[in-house]
Amino acid sequence: MAIPTPLKTAVLWCGRLLLGGTFLYAATLKIMNPAAFVADIDHYRLLPYPGAVVLGVYLPWIEVVCGLAVVLRWRERGALALLLALCMVFSVALASAWIRGLDINCGCFGHGATANLHQALARSLILGVVALYLFRSSLQTKACPAPLQPAG
Repeated sequence: MAIPTPLKTAVLWCGRLLLGGTFLYAATLKIMNPAAFVADIDHYRLLPYPGAVVLGVYLPWIEVVCGLAVVLRWRERGALALLLALCMVFSVALASAWIRGLDINCGCFGHGATANLHQALARSLILGVVALYLFRSSLQTKACPAPLQPAG
């Protein structure tokens, strides 16, 4: 197990704050107006409306829990895996909408967000890279518990 340098520790903390903070901020905006978020999801035309409703209601809360877990380093590895998966799914949905020429709000930061789809796709990919880096770092820096030694 490598000992992290002060620079790597600072980079990891900045990455955690960027990733966790972004998801916390985005989730808060979606929670404040769930109907608009459901409409944004429905505009992608990837799910039936009931699926958009379920996603619109529960996804922001998953983002809150994962964002807090990353910032607080509680169950961090699982939260990073979920956020990485979410970034991949978001990227596929955004790319799909962009390729199909849809003129829609991405829904990433609530209904009033002004970013176009290719900007939202770039942001999603960057956040995915940050999540992947943090996840890989968590695998390298956390030691496995020592095996039990026989008594005697």
